[in-house]
Amino acid sequence: MGVGVGFAIAAGLLEEGSGRRVLCVQGDSAFGFSGMEVETACRFSLPIIFVVVNNNGIYSGLSADDWDSIVTQSSEHAALSIPPTALLPSARYEKVMQAYGGLGFLAKTPAEMSAALQRAMLETKRPSLIHALIDPMAQRRPQEHFWLTRSQL
Repeated sequence: MGVGVGFAIAAGLLEEGSGRRVLCVQGDSAFGFSGMEVETACRFSLPIIFVVVNNNGIYSGLSADDWDSIVTQSSEHAALSIPPTALLPSARYEKVMQAYGGLGFLAKTPAEMSAALQRAMLETKRPSLIHALIDPMAQRRPQEHFWLTRSQL
């Protein structure tokens, strides 16, 4: 988990100057393992579009309201009350890309996702990151082959 950014950088180096783009799609948890490597993509102006699909957690997360409720109403320290698989709902991954000089987009709706992807496809001189927010409780779509959804978590 978390190797997508490195693989995308390798592919970006191969595609540099070809006019083609590399698309790296991963979840917020996977991005957390190696997301700072977007600096490398920016440093070398690699033709990569990163899409971070954010459900605020590993497998599933908490909504911003649920997070705030736990933090404000818990008698214990928040670290003892928030599930270890929940990630911060207010994380802004697209701003990490912007900090290094790439393009960053926040997409909360399908229309925003489409617009961000179209804009990112037009950019050929620097990488882009689209931060796609989804429902924290979204479930995997059933697949034809059992091995695609074998995790029971």
